[in-house]
Order: sequence, then structure tokens, then C-alpha cells
Amino acid sequence: HQGSEQEYGKQWYQRRVRADIEQGDYNVVPDKLDKALEENPKKFLNQIRCLRGIFAWVMTDYVTAISNFDAVIGDPKSYMRLKVQAHIHRGEVYQAKGDKNRALADYNHAVQIDEDHPDAYLHRAQFYLSLEGLDQAIKDLNKSIELDGEFPAPWTQLVYGQYQMARTMTPSLLNEVFRNLGKMAEKFPNVADVFALYGQVLQDQRQFSAAEEKFEEAQRLAPDNVTYKAHVATLKMMAENNFDSAMVLLREAHEKDPKCDFVLENLGMIYIQKQMYAEALECFKKALELVKTEAEAAHLSALRIGIQCQWEVCEEYNVKPVSMADLQDFSQMMPSPQG
Repeated sequence: HQGSEQEYGKQWYQRRVRADIEQGDYNVVPDKLDKALEENPKKFLNQIRCLRGIFAWVMTDYVTAISNFDAVIGDPKSYMRLKVQAHIHRGEVYQAKGDKNRALADYNHAVQIDEDHPDAYLHRAQFYLSLEGLDQAIKDLNKSIELDGEFPAPWTQLVYGQYQMARTMTPSLLNEVFRNLGKMAEKFPNVADVFALYGQVLQDQRQFSAAEEKFEEAQRLAPDNVTYKAHVATLKMMAENNFDSAMVLLREAHEKDPKCDFVLENLGMIYIQKQMYAEALECFKKALELVKTEAEAAHLSALRIGIQCQWEVCEEYNVKPVSMADLQDFSQMMPSPQG
């Protein structure tokens, strides 16, 4: 083994590089990885490869990401935990590329290597959720919770999956969804994503006042996460038809985090409503540069092309543009929570 499991978990670069990636402080990551490799050229080679792969994946450099994960998986010196993580992350990259078969194969391999690894079941469940395979997703999420009930991500994904079932197939599940949301809020009172999901469900059920309270609680718990402020903005558009207040919130969010594609997309929609097409197109252009999956890119590309065509037609024929309600129903804007 290239270092024991205990050593792997305690390495300063492991913690710091992951923190830098999560916080979006990308400029310092390459130098830290180089320094770590210089200090431990053999002992922690595969750990560095895995982190390089994660960084490349975040930067949407899929070729480099897959190359690094391939090296970890193919090295007989890699220990079990690291190979599981490499399969999971390579699966994420393939999923982002739209290669569903290879993505599922990697998630399956992760489960086969370590049947007691909660992350393996969590990520396979997220894959199933993306394909609306709700039964399989819920089964994997229950297994993930069974293995580690103190990790909030599978709980939020489970309730999200249950809610999708309630919306599309089994309306009687709705009461159970709200019971589980309440349980989650009690179990994880300091986890912002729990309250954000609670707010999204309430918003979708048009319980706007209660939804706003949950989004505000999420903001209080994670003030640096601007997506929660974006959710409040969409709430104001739905509940109050108040596009000016929504624009103020979204501009504040964009100023705080210029690289949040969710904020940029919603800001673009506000500009459309105000017939500020140049600004809308610029928002969509910037968001396109930031999204990580081909599905997101296709969605934004279609939206951008549609607005460009509408703008040109309206100017040429001097006709009134369609409203934003015709372009997008904000009540359907409920993305899956991130694990």
C-alpha cells in the first residue's frame, strides 16, 4: 500500500486541496499538488493522482481527469478505499459527458470493491435519480443511510427522490415527504442543504411564506453559498411577480460569486423579462463557460440561441416579445440537491 488508510486520511494536502477546490480557490491547487508530490514522490503518488483528477473534473478537463483516475484504478499498489473513490469520480466524469453506460459501470465497480462504502451507493443513487429511476435510487439511498446515518447527503437525496415519486406517481407519499423533511431538519439543524431542499418542496407546493423561511435559514447557515439567495429570488418572482426585488438579490449573489452558473442563468431570465436581451445573452454565455455537464450545456445553449433568435425577430419586425412565463415555468425549477 502507498501509505496506510490512516495516513491517507490525515494528510494536510488531502484536506487543504479538497477545501481549496470546494471553496473555488483554484489558482493555488496546482502548486499545492506539485509540492505534495515533491515531498512524497512515491508514498502518496496515487493520492495525488486522485486529487489531480478531482481538480481536472471540477475544471471540466475531462481527458485529464479520466487519465488520472485510470492510473489510480490500474495501479496494483492502490489500496481499496482509493480505488473506490477513483471509480466514483470517474463515474461522475462519464456521467457529465453523457456516457451513461460507463458511468454506471464505474459506480457498480465501486460497490463491488467495497460493499460497505456509503458513497458508492450515494453516487449510484444520484445516477439513477438523473434518469428518473426512482425505485433503484431509493434502494441505494436507504443502503447508504444504513451504512452511515449521520451523513446528510443521502437523506436529502432520499427525500428528493420520494418527492419526485409523489409528484409523478404516488401523490399519497406527500405526507411522508413532509414528515421526513421535518425529521431531517431536527436531525441536521446546522446543514443548509436540508433547509434549502425543504424550501424547494414548499415552493413547489406554492407554500411561499414557509418556503422563504427555509431559504433564509439556509442562507444563515451558509452565507457564502449564493444559490440560496438565488432561490429566494425565484420565490419572489413566483409569489409576488416582483422582478425588481429578484434582480437586486441576484445581482448581490453574482457580485459575491461571479462563477455561480445557477445565479447567472436566473439573472439572465430576469433580463429577458425586462427585455434587456444583450445582458441576458451575456449571462447565458458566462454560465455556459461554467457548467460541468453536457446536459446543462445543452439546456443553456438552446436557451441562448432561442433568445438570440427572438431578439432578432422582434427587432426586425417590431413585434412584442413573449413573456418569461412562456419561456420557463419557475415552479418546475427544482434541481436535484447536490450530494
